[in-house]
Amino acid sequence: VWRYLLNIFPADLTGQERLSHLRRKSSEYLALKAALAASTPPADLHHVASSVRKDVLRTDRAHPYYGGADDDHPHLLALQDLLTTFALAHPRLSYCQGMSDVASPLLAVLDDEAQAYVCFC
Repeated sequence: VWRYLLNIFPADLTGQERLSHLRRKSSEYLALKAALAASTPPADLHHVASSVRKDVLRTDRAHPYYGGADDDHPHLLALQDLLTTFALAHPRLSYCQGMSDVASPLLAVLDDEAQAYVCFC
């Protein structure tokens, strides 16, 4: 329901068209993520990633989706990538403390990094 509440789908799409739209958005996200990682100067990438990482590590580990003591949990890494990509794609806004509090429930519910990114945007 989050995809509908956040107006991810253009109006009047059929069920098959919605699936195609999600696949296209996922491909766009993966291409954006790769392009930003490749084109961002290493010092800038490190600065943004470090800011994001501080909040990502504070994500509620009692929640089953993010559970465990491992700081390299795959869902935490997905949240890190989502937020870093957002910050690099939106340099005027970049990353603000607490953005992870909005993105982490989206990722946990959707269980898809690309879809969570689109909803977060």
